[in-house]
Amino acid sequence: MPGSKVIPINTHEQVKAKLIAAAGSILARHGFSRCNEDLVADQAGLKRINIFRYFGGLPGLVSAFAESGQFWPTTSELLQETADNFAQFTPEEQMSAFFKSLLACLRRRPQTLDILAWEALERNELSRRLEDVRVRNALEYFENLHGEIPKNIDLSAIVALLAGAVFFLSVQSRNMRTFGGIDLQSDAGWKRIEHAIELLMRGSFGMEGQSTNEEI
Repeated sequence: MPGSKVIPINTHEQVKAKLIAAAGSILARHGFSRCNEDLVADQAGLKRINIFRYFGGLPGLVSAFAESGQFWPTTSELLQETADNFAQFTPEEQMSAFFKSLLACLRRRPQTLDILAWEALERNELSRRLEDVRVRNALEYFENLHGEIPKNIDLSAIVALLAGAVFFLSVQSRNMRTFGGIDLQSDAGWKRIEHAIELLMRGSFGMEGQSTNEEI
């Protein structure tokens, strides 16, 4: 009809998408303590009531951002980074593949790296919402692993150490050219990091007869 106003079917989805993107932008620029409904609404160009209407509040919106794939890679994305013959990998090769995939996915997410930098300084309900999704995605990935893990391996400590290294180096690459003589702005530099991950996992899983839980 002439003069009639057509309302797009996906208006609600567009509003939610704008708010999710705005939440990520505000977290990256201002951190967790300063992030609030007003800043997010202004960034999205929407009224703050929409945050409560669609997400129940700011924590719910941050959870939606974390689960959107913009912040953290899904299990599917991580597995896509690995070789087609992943099923034939040894346990140490599977673990190496996880960290190399995570590294590649994080490097594609500069906004995420900025948020991780804030996380080292601030902790609150919003940061915990992001952490929950990170942990869940990692556990989902590990469900695809197979093979026997040597009982003498403290896998949790190894995972914590390598995850910390991946996070730290990725974040540092935002503002630092080199670290420890490694060029963090070149693919060649990151290839060296990936090779080191392989060597560390191979060495850890090859420690037959040596306990990694010995008291110091």
